[in-house]
Amino acid sequence: MSRAPRKDGIANREKILVAALRTLQRDVTAPMAVVAQEAGVGAGTLYRHFRDRNDLLAALQVRSISMVLALVEEILSRDLSGIDAVHEFLVRTVRHGPDLFLSYHGAPKTSDPEYLRLEKGVWDGVHEFVVHGIADGTLRADLTAHDVIIFGSLIAVPLPGVDDWPAVAGRQIDLFLAAARAG
Repeated sequence: MSRAPRKDGIANREKILVAALRTLQRDVTAPMAVVAQEAGVGAGTLYRHFRDRNDLLAALQVRSISMVLALVEEILSRDLSGIDAVHEFLVRTVRHGPDLFLSYHGAPKTSDPEYLRLEKGVWDGVHEFVVHGIADGTLRADLTAHDVIIFGSLIAVPLPGVDDWPAVAGRQIDLFLAAARAG
């Protein structure tokens, strides 16, 4: 029978994931030793949580797509028009951007089954926003979930050298929504 993870083990795992996120956002090829050093843990602790680099990368992506799915589910739970749901998704995607490590933002693609299950939930949820928006007359009939997710991935990560990214991304969101609006 396996035991529940200890609180310090859970805290160490999260500390490693946060350090790995920051390290790999700077250099996706950074060695595991650098991740351990950034997290302030020994290599043994790192490898107790993640058997190899691919396991760490998959865990980061599962963590990230879980955040996005939670966002999508929270938006779906509210009674928003389609265009308001898309707006909320895009604005909050920009807010979450620094915490995301996804293939849409340059992370290596993963085939982790948990990631794929969660990603499908994101796509299905955004599709629901769009279908609702087409039905309620707030979104144009040819808009797709693909359009929304791809645009969201483009604005989630700040462009290097651009000051006040949230304001710049906000303008891009306004332009996207003007183009996505029905009529």
